[in-house]
Amino acid sequence: MALPVAATPSVDSNPFPSRDLLLIDGSAPFFTPFINGQRKNWSKAPLDALISAGKISDHHSDQICAALASYCKKVCNLGFTAITFDDLAHLVILDNYSDPLKDTVLSCRDLLHRCFSIATAANLRIFINTDLMFWNQCLGETAGAPPGRDGRVRQIFARCLKQLFTTFPEVSGIVTRIGEADGHDVASPFKSRLWITSARQCNRWLKESLPVCEYHNKLLIFRTWSLGAFPIGDISWNETTEKATFAGIHSDAFVVSRKYGGADFFRYLPLNERILESRHAQIIELQARREYEGFGIFPAYVGRQYEEYREQLSTCPTLRGILVWCQTGGWSHFERLTFLDNSSPWNELNTRAAIELFTTNGTAASIMRQFCRERFSEQDAEIMIEMVEIFDRLVDRLWYFAPFARRQIWFRRLRVPPLLWIFWDTILVNQPLRLMFRAYLDSPAEIRNDDREERELIRRLRLLINQLSVEQADLTLGVDTLRLLYSLRRFYLGKAGKKRISKISARIERYRNKHPQGFIIESDYSPFRLRWINAGALFAVLMRSNPDYRILDRTLLIRLTGLAFPLLRRFQQQRIPELAERQAGGLDLFFR
Repeated sequence: MALPVAATPSVDSNPFPSRDLLLIDGSAPFFTPFINGQRKNWSKAPLDALISAGKISDHHSDQICAALASYCKKVCNLGFTAITFDDLAHLVILDNYSDPLKDTVLSCRDLLHRCFSIATAANLRIFINTDLMFWNQCLGETAGAPPGRDGRVRQIFARCLKQLFTTFPEVSGIVTRIGEADGHDVASPFKSRLWITSARQCNRWLKESLPVCEYHNKLLIFRTWSLGAFPIGDISWNETTEKATFAGIHSDAFVVSRKYGGADFFRYLPLNERILESRHAQIIELQARREYEGFGIFPAYVGRQYEEYREQLSTCPTLRGILVWCQTGGWSHFERLTFLDNSSPWNELNTRAAIELFTTNGTAASIMRQFCRERFSEQDAEIMIEMVEIFDRLVDRLWYFAPFARRQIWFRRLRVPPLLWIFWDTILVNQPLRLMFRAYLDSPAEIRNDDREERELIRRLRLLINQLSVEQADLTLGVDTLRLLYSLRRFYLGKAGKKRISKISARIERYRNKHPQGFIIESDYSPFRLRWINAGALFAVLMRSNPDYRILDRTLLIRLTGLAFPLLRRFQQQRIPELAERQAGGLDLFFR
């Protein structure tokens, strides 16, 4: 069944008219009632937090809808053709739901129905996000006990799709996530869990869900992103797993959504080969609010990186568009809402770069310069242009350990992230990470010498900030954070004796005093108990330098590391960073 193609900008402005799916996340307006300086989970819209006494207040609904109207107008003007909303669980009602649970869904339906009307008025198609699978006691009771439970849950999900498309015919489709679920910190009556564990199981789910989408003339956008749990955890890069998952899938209703690299939204990642080899229609996921590079507090420009991907994909016949995350992702207390009253201009710049790079022939440099000249005064614009360029280099050189970031390191089913010591709004300083960096960095002394050049650029940034007429607080925080990183890199690249630790501890304290709402620093300088192990030999056994599994991985390592992690956690609990246990799915997720 051929599905209708959304209207796109004119060919003059879009030289790629076949790219009709230009999606952006719609979560930002839903956070407007919660701007309070507290740490937040930005992975989904906070629908459950809006519920009080079984309903969402008129005040909050009006506040969100007013913000969404402005938001939709701005993203539509940029060229986006569709918007995603969270989520299916808050839009469907099962027969055995309790009255309080039904009231919750009905209240969310009322709000989201208003949101759908606003998006439709802005000529944006509507897609609904969903995890496989959202869960609660009522759903569990309906699913029953094994055997046959998975089949019954598939049927429940198919009925949910039918209910969604029947109740809200304006919805154009769903966006499914199978490789990540709600984190430990999420309190929700619909808290999702990882349900899909194998390619064969996922294939059965697709074959049960796609006919529903085809019948209602809707799209099923399937995200391959995964945190590596279970055998299906390598679907984002493993051709064998993907072929088994998509076996027999030939549907115009099916679109694959892929992140651009083999890991999350980081720099230094080559384009995922599965994108170039895909036989299915697909979209590419890009992130504008960089959750690992400051959340938009300072410029972390994506232009160069995305322009390289654009060139590699210029002749890709299966590419139907992009999905830009301009607000969604990560945990942090940095709370600027993109395209709203307290927006970050740098998140807006990245969003504009993403859409223009994939719908026009513009260059990253020209897009950035034009944005600064439109956004800032004539005097400030030229300063901002230089600052964006300097920040871009410093994020490359100081935020990341470039020689480490360029290395392909794989563990179990995942590519090791090119950035390990900064996660969301937290900077980690500890001996285990030092051990790993030094095992993979051939010339730490040479890197330290290169860092001295970057220190001069930090000084240049301070001079530029002082010349600005606009607000300087966030930019100053960014520069001070980079200066802190320069000092902390001494710990990782040089000696880690008492004198060095004393110096960086004093600098951390000064940073905290100056920026109490700055980045969190979790430090642990105690000796690592396993220091007697030759680090290079240990990592040579555990890690590999290309994605292909070794015989060791297939026959022993994946299974053994899964069994060994609970023991490691028990005996090294004090060495596990707090954020790894309190947020997301916890470290054990990577060992399933």
